[in-house]
Amino acid sequence: MKIIRLTYLGEHDIKDLLIESQEEGFFFLTKLIVEYKHGQNVFNKTGERLWGVYGEQNELIAVAGLNQDPYSQHTNVGRVRRFYVSAQFRRKGIAKRLLKEIIHYAENYYDSLVLYTDTEEATLFYERTGFKRVYNQYKITHEYSLKRV
Repeated sequence: MKIIRLTYLGEHDIKDLLIESQEEGFFFLTKLIVEYKHGQNVFNKTGERLWGVYGEQNELIAVAGLNQDPYSQHTNVGRVRRFYVSAQFRRKGIAKRLLKEIIHYAENYYDSLVLYTDTEEATLFYERTGFKRVYNQYKITHEYSLKRV
């Protein structure tokens, strides 16, 4: 398994993940592809990045992005986005390693990370990895402080 920065997102690269995510009822990878193709979100601003995780057969098995939070008035808030791990590779530590990579990178640019999720499985995952539940915030369910005390 290798985690790399994706500097180009080709539809053929992500096709299998896209189909799987849609079959599970998730459409945020569809949005990722559309926004990327139209230049709306290509993860190229300061502090932004798109990652891919490749398996032993050199297939894309996970993807995740980090953006400057578009909903925040502050530039020191990053947003974890489009985080998806293929079902057959879940519960193998891949998501945790990918999230650690994102947090490590984000420490150079942001004071906190936020995200939105609407599934119980993702909620449990993020809370186990140190994200705190947030209530009554627009498009935010969890936050992670990067500030060193």
